[in-house]
Amino acid sequence: MALISVIIPVYNTERYVEECLRSVFAQTMRDFDVIIVDDCSTDGTMSIVRNICDESAADINVTIISTHKTSGASVARNLGIEISDARYLYFVDSDDYISNDSLEKLSRIVKLHPGVQMVYSGASVFGNSNYIETLDIASKKQLPEFINNAKEASKIMLKHWLLPDYIWNRLFLREWLNQHSLRFKPDILAEDLHLKLYMARHIETIAFCKDTTYFYRYNDNNVSHTKKAFLKACAQWVICDWTRHLTLKNLRAQLTLLLHLANDSYLMQRGPDAPLPPLWRKIPGALLHWARLMRRYGREIPKENNINQ
Repeated sequence: MALISVIIPVYNTERYVEECLRSVFAQTMRDFDVIIVDDCSTDGTMSIVRNICDESAADINVTIISTHKTSGASVARNLGIEISDARYLYFVDSDDYISNDSLEKLSRIVKLHPGVQMVYSGASVFGNSNYIETLDIASKKQLPEFINNAKEASKIMLKHWLLPDYIWNRLFLREWLNQHSLRFKPDILAEDLHLKLYMARHIETIAFCKDTTYFYRYNDNNVSHTKKAFLKACAQWVICDWTRHLTLKNLRAQLTLLLHLANDSYLMQRGPDAPLPPLWRKIPGALLHWARLMRRYGREIPKENNINQ
């Protein structure tokens, strides 16, 4: 049994998948396997995948499976979780790449804190000259190396300004995910955000790697960038779903995060050219918008073909 399964959902990324796979197979730590989930790509992606695997993965166990019909990243990731028998899971998007010592640095932290449920690491965003930044864990002085307190770990996860929602570049203890049936919601965008609350509900231990180990490509063809109206609807639905599933554990932190998300949605609804509302109207406006979202969205998730692009 490998220490880490690297799970890579793949769909129509023939321009980038070679760079992604070569970075994975170049890891300095070799106690890992790779699970590639083809979401029924229609271009030359899988031909490239098989060629690179044949060429570069001689000492790495690689499993290639298919979703049988295009179903989205959530379904692909869930399939990867189901077939893995590794102790930890690590998700990589097929248009991104990782540093060659990424898994070594993350596994070093796991050995220091055996059984830790989640390990965050730093990432660099690239690919658009107008949108280059670093998700810099090292600069966040509020983050210790290790948290071994359920209440504190949950609070940290729910602080929107402290930790991003991205699912990639984190180690997850597979047993912990299975114990609490933590899976990605199919048929929505913003699935990372949706899963965040449910993870925060059950988290007890978190560790942090202060190094940059992941390189996220800001790709204008990425589904979250090309389907902005659907992404916005899904994010609004997530707010409502979270509201319906609030718990007493860290209730204040949950409500604070929800108010922040409702305010972001409220400002977005006003349009990019609308002036910012005065402070005395900001919170009431966000609360009213939140209430309207609760009336608009029932328990059924939004359908992309019903969203105005």
